Amino acid sequence: MKRSEIILLWILCVITRFVAGQSGTDMKNLYTYLFTTLGYNKDIRPKQNQNEVISVSVELLLTGLHGLDETKQQMTSVGVLTIKWRDDYLSWTPSSYGGATYIDVPQGLVWKPDLQVQNGLTDFAELGGSFMNLRVSNAGDVTWMPYKVFDTKCKIDTTFFPFDQQECSIKLVAWNSDASTVNITKGTNAMQIDGDFSNGQWTMSSPTADVIIDDNDSVIILKVKLDRKPKIYVLNIIIPMLFLIILDVFTFTLPNDSGEKMSYSVTVFLSISIFMTIIANLLPPTSHSTSYLEIYILLDVALGTLILVITAISLRIHNWTKDREIPSWVKMLTILSWRLQCRPAIHSIDHDENTVSQIDVTSYNEVEMNVKEEKDVKQHNENSGETVLWTDVTSAIDFYMFFLFLFIILLSTAICFGLSSSA
Repeated sequence: MKRSEIILLWILCVITRFVAGQSGTDMKNLYTYLFTTLGYNKDIRPKQNQNEVISVSVELLLTGLHGLDETKQQMTSVGVLTIKWRDDYLSWTPSSYGGATYIDVPQGLVWKPDLQVQNGLTDFAELGGSFMNLRVSNAGDVTWMPYKVFDTKCKIDTTFFPFDQQECSIKLVAWNSDASTVNITKGTNAMQIDGDFSNGQWTMSSPTADVIIDDNDSVIILKVKLDRKPKIYVLNIIIPMLFLIILDVFTFTLPNDSGEKMSYSVTVFLSISIFMTIIANLLPPTSHSTSYLEIYILLDVALGTLILVITAISLRIHNWTKDREIPSWVKMLTILSWRLQCRPAIHSIDHDENTVSQIDVTSYNEVEMNVKEEKDVKQHNENSGETVLWTDVTSAIDFYMFFLFLFIILLSTAICFGLSSSA
């Protein structure tokens, strides 16, 4: 037989032995060797030199977010931890056991770091469960991948709602071991977000991990940023509220003599009140902070109330008789509104023609009185140049209030959006 064939045959024998040689008997012998022959004790730190520190590598893959509770200041998330360390008492020679390079061991049989969530809001419980296994390599490297639902504290600031951004963290600590015995380190990918992660209200970004020593305890802080999706709030709160308050402003465009002005204003105000009760569940129920959106809604309600009050006062003034003297500054503002509207002023001749047209249906005495009154009005008009009545005053109030309130609403909306989106 050629030498090359002999070498090839020898290699095939080695490979066959390595691959197919891991029989059930080999695995039984390996378990017996590790946990009986060597007398493995899970209560002893797995270091030949007990003065050495055990380095525990931690990684977290966040797979889901149940949500943020603004009232409880709590984040509920789901993830898989990858915890690694070296156990000096769990090592063997693979060739002695059919080439076995690793075994899976129930987590209750070996030493594990007593990791707990330091900022958790639920009762302490062991990570994983009795049904879970740890993978141990022949060099003694142990890998533990427990699944965990994290209920953790998270300080939530809703000032910029619904454009707010929150930063929440998960703090893991070796609860019964200080930094001199167990040292927590960051893994290669210490904090990751699952690529299939999806949530209807939040998006996750910027995962980071930091290791600190807190009161002689080794702590790893796993942080993630949460950005609220504002679309549902813009479409269901901000835009409808803006439409309602603009409708309320159009109260000032209705004539005072129409008889529907007050009822229209009351109807729109009631619509705003009912709408607020509908959207109450969409607003964050917390007293820790006040959002700009809540201030904006409160301002809209105040403006609606003010519009209702001004409308009632305007209707009262509209029915005042000419016996009440109109202050000069009111006349000036009224005439200014005519100028701004490019509307011609009302002169005394219009009233003279009115008076003359009524002479045919009045008695001689009434004519005499009307003529005298018209002389007085004419004399007044000659001095003032333009006639201003209380009905003109209320029209001027409507003109000024329409543009004033429209300006306030548009400005407040722009400020609210600007401050909220600057988060």
